[in-house]
Amino acid sequence: MLRNSKSSHYSIQKIIQCFSIDIPASKAALLLGENHNPINRWYGIFRQVIYRHQTALKDKLLGRVKVDEGYFGAKQHR
Repeated sequence: MLRNSKSSHYSIQKIIQCFSIDIPASKAALLLGENHNPINRWYGIFRQVIYRHQTALKDKLLGRVKVDEGYFGAKQHR
């Protein structure tokens, strides 16, 4: 995706910085002096990547977990 982009690496880094500090796409477009359409497209790509990463992590965590009770030790009597 990055190879086919008309935006420079510097511009994409600035878009990533704006995305990571929660600047809306319209304000990022004003700050960077670019059209809002490519910035909206990049924001959408970032959201898709985050979603895919989170679902992959969730898939790793799902399943059966075996707990060894001996690890927790005996109950303390008072």
